Amino acid sequence: MTNELDLPTVLFLQKTSYIAGALTLGYLRLTSAESRGVGLLAASFIVLAAGSTLAGYAELYPALYGLLSLVNIVLAVLGYCLLASAFVLISDPDRKINPWLVFLPAIGTLAAGLITAFHLTNTYRATTFTVLGCLTMAATAVVVFRDAFREPLPIRRLIVGLLAAASLLSLVMALEFSTRSFPVLDVANGFLLMIISKFVLAIAIVIFISERQHAKIKNLADRDHLTGLYNRRFFNANAPSQPHPGDAVLFLDIDHFKQLNDRWGHAAGDEVLSTMAQAVQSTLPKGALLARQGGEEFIVFLPAKAGDALFYAERIRKTVAELRFPTLGPEITVTISGGVARAFHGTELASLCREADRALYLAKAAGRNRICDADLDAVPQSRLRLA
Repeated sequence: MTNELDLPTVLFLQKTSYIAGALTLGYLRLTSAESRGVGLLAASFIVLAAGSTLAGYAELYPALYGLLSLVNIVLAVLGYCLLASAFVLISDPDRKINPWLVFLPAIGTLAAGLITAFHLTNTYRATTFTVLGCLTMAATAVVVFRDAFREPLPIRRLIVGLLAAASLLSLVMALEFSTRSFPVLDVANGFLLMIISKFVLAIAIVIFISERQHAKIKNLADRDHLTGLYNRRFFNANAPSQPHPGDAVLFLDIDHFKQLNDRWGHAAGDEVLSTMAQAVQSTLPKGALLARQGGEEFIVFLPAKAGDALFYAERIRKTVAELRFPTLGPEITVTISGGVARAFHGTELASLCREADRALYLAKAAGRNRICDADLDAVPQSRLRLA
């Protein structure tokens, strides 16, 4: 008995693994909302399984060898192009791909086979297959890696690593086929490793889709649906419960917002809230945490290293006062009032928020459209207005 793998067994395992992967991905396509590209990946596995099947039949039926071997390499090329396109779409569902471009390499391979009959030589056919695998896997790894800056899911690192490893494996096999020497991997073990890499990639895609769905659910739980800002729950969970000395909290409230809603309608109020949220976010320094408290109230945590909290509060007030709403009409203007409180040694976040809320109340009582500092509440009202 021998423990070595024979090529027919490996080809059978290859076909079986492709079918199993296609069934898994097909089920994911039917049951997941994050399905763009998954169906295409399942289709690529089916095409590769068909190509693998024809490779076996070509050896069994010599009279049909030319036709079956040509269809085999065309399907292999098409399968790899579909696989690469699927990964690109899964990585970024908003990406646009011209579907006809996916078929061009397969059409070119068909034309080359009809003209040169290169497919009749196993070495040429295997080299073409592995070179294409190397190029598509490498290009796909680059795309998935670049998309990680936009969507930094942990599983991306594994997928990039698997794609890079599969590309390197295909390169080794291509070099060995082209030289007809196999010092690193024999054909059976090389194909077995390629099977394993694709099967693990299919599992990684299932994990990827799960991570993306989890991230979206978490984002929905953490964000205010109207403004896109973080909500109060996220703020309370992520702002430090024991702020450092100099850290500050800023409470903001839109002046006369109820009257605006009553006069112009809730749709106008929603537009004011979303526009103001974007404006406030754009004025804040790096490291600041902005959240919507609820209604027309907003809260900001400013770390001491970000700079003077009163400066940023006044900057926000002026920015909001200058906002215009073209779709609502030039007569609509908005102002805000704000309260600032700074932490001292031992100050807790809850206490800091109460102080900022008290300062906001002072700003409202002093006539609105102004910022009050909790540390200056004994100063005459004429000095609380920061021009």
